[in-house]
Amino acid sequence: MIRRARPEDRAALAALMLDSNGYEAPAARAMIAAFVPRWAFTEADEVWLDEEAGEMLGFHQLIPHGPETLELDLFFTANAAQGKGVGRRLFDHMAQRARALGATAVVISSNPKAAEFYRRMGAIDIGVSPPVDEITWERPKFRLDL
Repeated sequence: MIRRARPEDRAALAALMLDSNGYEAPAARAMIAAFVPRWAFTEADEVWLDEEAGEMLGFHQLIPHGPETLELDLFFTANAAQGKGVGRRLFDHMAQRARALGATAVVISSNPKAAEFYRRMGAIDIGVSPPVDEITWERPKFRLDL
């Protein structure tokens, strides 16, 4: 079931991020470990989670990026849920939410390990996001036209 995340879900979502197999390299592990303690959201933010029987399967967060564009800021699927359709379900939900919010496009700066997933979902390559702050590597950049 996909539902809006509540502040009390933060600990479970943080644990999901910290456990992600997409951040196993030392620099990536250090970046996510530095980011997670600072991450916060309110019930008004566009943070949505997928859960089943109380288990967090994944989540996404959209943030404003321009007049008709949103950014997929966070997108995580629990390691054990990968390959089971959870990512596709969350991605479809994210696109529906973006449309409902009036967006015509979503931009994505991807973890390099997730690039093929976004391509399969219909996002197109538009360049590279340069290193910034704790992210010391370039990231593939995509746009999903809605």
